[in-house]
Amino acid sequence: MHGCGHDTHTAVGLALARLLVEQRQDWSGTVVLVFQPGEEIGAGAKAMVEDGLWDRAPRPEVVYGQHVMPGLAGTVSVPIGTALSMADSWKVTLHGRQAHGSQPHVSIDPIVLGAHVVTRLQSVVSRSVDPREMAVLTVGTFHAGFKENIIPNSAELALNVRTFAPEVRETVLAGIRRVIDGEVLASGAPKADIEELSRFPACVNDEEESRRVLEVLRAELGEENADVGRPESGSEDFGHLAAALGVPSVFWFYGGYPAEVLDSGEPVPGNHHPAFAPVADPTLQVGLRAAASVVLSRLGAR
Repeated sequence: MHGCGHDTHTAVGLALARLLVEQRQDWSGTVVLVFQPGEEIGAGAKAMVEDGLWDRAPRPEVVYGQHVMPGLAGTVSVPIGTALSMADSWKVTLHGRQAHGSQPHVSIDPIVLGAHVVTRLQSVVSRSVDPREMAVLTVGTFHAGFKENIIPNSAELALNVRTFAPEVRETVLAGIRRVIDGEVLASGAPKADIEELSRFPACVNDEEESRRVLEVLRAELGEENADVGRPESGSEDFGHLAAALGVPSVFWFYGGYPAEVLDSGEPVPGNHHPAFAPVADPTLQVGLRAAASVVLSRLGAR
């Protein structure tokens, strides 16, 4: 099960739309609600912009977004500056030479090659990136072979990289290519094929607008329930929506777990975990209050 909380976001977005319509007599201005598809592959916001979103819809002065996280339900956090990391996903196909398991000397074993690649990749971050910088490299899939006594012709792995700084991103990606090319050469294998699956932009909050949003949320939810958030290592293509217009944007997070879950001493399931399940109350209520208070703070009163 893929649980990221998008059902929560959609419910809050629909509730916000209903609230704004029901209270139309109390505000003046224009609100555009964007239900962004394809966020998981870093393609939805970009596709909407390229399809003429801002030619069809009124162009906003500011763009807001929010996301449920495994924090304390009833609280929100607003990062000042960097909110989410950049992300790169690659599919790597390693080529070998198929042979029977009893004749390994006539093969080029892509499984052994792949095992060395996966192991060596762990040194890219630990030995190429300044410890004061953030970088995460994950090999999420590894597929090879179809029979226990046959050395296959190829192996396929998929990897994911998260970084905050553009120069760190380039260092890590260059290191990955260097490791792949080096292990291929050491194995006497044909050149590997590398396919870019997705590339997420950084999500950077406008500092001045972030501080204003934080004050609005503190006034709505209480000082103790709204705080400055740390940058998250997750990724979003939300940034395309504002970048296409050159306007400021702010992306904040709201919690979805009660205190007893967070204080249980057990690992708390996060986004994309099959057991990630934000509680409906007060998560939805606070998500709506946060969105409504920030949106209405930019609109004129009637």
